[in-house]
Amino acid sequence: MADFRMPSFDLPFPVECNPYLEQASPAMWAWIDTYGLAPTEKARARMLRTGADLSGAHVWPRADLGMLTTGLQWLALTFRIDDQMDEDGLTERPQARVAAIDELCDILRGQPAPGPSPVARALSDLWARTSVGRPIAWRNAFLRHFRAFLQSYATEASLSALGTTPRLDAYLGWRMYSVGMPWLWDLDELRLPVFLPDSVRMCGPMYRLRRAGAVHVALVNDVFSVHRETLVGYQYNAVTIIRDTHHCSVQEAVDRVAELADAHVHAVVTARQELSEELDRQAVPRQIRAAASDYADNIAANLSGQLLWHSSVERYAVDDLQPSGRSASYPDDLLRG
Repeated sequence: MADFRMPSFDLPFPVECNPYLEQASPAMWAWIDTYGLAPTEKARARMLRTGADLSGAHVWPRADLGMLTTGLQWLALTFRIDDQMDEDGLTERPQARVAAIDELCDILRGQPAPGPSPVARALSDLWARTSVGRPIAWRNAFLRHFRAFLQSYATEASLSALGTTPRLDAYLGWRMYSVGMPWLWDLDELRLPVFLPDSVRMCGPMYRLRRAGAVHVALVNDVFSVHRETLVGYQYNAVTIIRDTHHCSVQEAVDRVAELADAHVHAVVTARQELSEELDRQAVPRQIRAAASDYADNIAANLSGQLLWHSSVERYAVDDLQPSGRSASYPDDLLRG
């Protein structure tokens, strides 16, 4: 992968960071240790370089300490899943990969965690604590988005087995879920004084706002991660897809991704305006309107916050890779056989 000039990614939204970060970070690490999610020196170093706690402080800048701590646990767990699925030599085992995803989805359906997997046990604990007492509509929304996040790994495993490269539009169709933002934003509802009714949560402007915001974060991630992902043999990246489809240089592909990201910023701005009009049309109560507006503002701020996180951490550096290009940061305890 040739060097390229990093685009500016200009954003009109303020950066917000949670003031409880310093208190929530040790609690996140204590939970990681309780479940053995980073049991080796290399695994711990990878988690430290990832900065899951800093990412979460930008995802939930307005959350209280308890909610932020729970959110950081979700992020630590999913970064662990992401590294093992995408970097640790698992693409050659697509059937085992799909089976592992099926087992994690089964946990979300209420089945007991299988075997000794720390990831499975941690997911079971987190979902039990997060879901208790929540409205069924919220639980359904979270499950829909988190399962879509998990299923994106199975989708990529199937495509890898077939040697198939997706079209950019098809890729972005699942990339909005694989980046994780939809379920992260579901968790943001937990801090609001009221849960959003489905008429607001699922209305057109809210869907467009969430989609445009998620795809923007995904495109930024693809630019920051493309060098590392190329070295580890991971091919599902917008820069790589555009480069190979259009037979252009890496710089040209990066610039095209930056243009797409900018278009999604404009889509976020438009969707926020449309959401305000939709709330007027629905004549929602004042408290729900205030919660929906707060929620939408948080999504917009996340775009700036996640750009800052990508620029601040060493998650996408390559100096920790083995000569083979593999990471192998974590014990092979997620997949069977």
